[in-house]
Amino acid sequence: MAITFRRARKTDLTKIVMIFNESVDLPINDEVELITPASRQDWLASFNDNYPLWVAEDDGDVVAWCGLEPFYPHPAYRFSAEISIYVSRSAQHQGLGRRFLNFADQQVQTSLPIKTVVAYIYQGNQPSQKLFSSAGFTYWGTLHHIATLNNQLYDLLIYGRTCDE
Repeated sequence: MAITFRRARKTDLTKIVMIFNESVDLPINDEVELITPASRQDWLASFNDNYPLWVAEDDGDVVAWCGLEPFYPHPAYRFSAEISIYVSRSAQHQGLGRRFLNFADQQVQTSLPIKTVVAYIYQGNQPSQKLFSSAGFTYWGTLHHIATLNNQLYDLLIYGRTCDE
């Protein structure tokens, strides 16, 4: 894989949505039906220099994306971000998620005002738990039975990392 990371562009939205939709049938995200590029235009526009959205390209093809979004819309949390990362099925199990998290961490450490990054991971998503743990994120707690997906209650695990860890 000849992976390069870059900021996402409007022209990437269709591919970003396609990658996200590969996981809609799995209990790993909050959506219960497929999303469309039109439904995500405002979401894409919400990313900025402090809270960026990146894509990973393999020979020019977008195969993953990673976004940092405000953790909570209150000024006290302005230096905290929630991280999301999605890797296309065709690019999974090749170390790309770990490389992307390392890239995001480097950006946080060197060029972003973010001091704390939080990841929300559903209880059954063992690959993401392993990925974030291996990238230096610490398990911070559980929100028990917080989500209903496919008529089943799920716990939401919280992993986090602060800039000085």
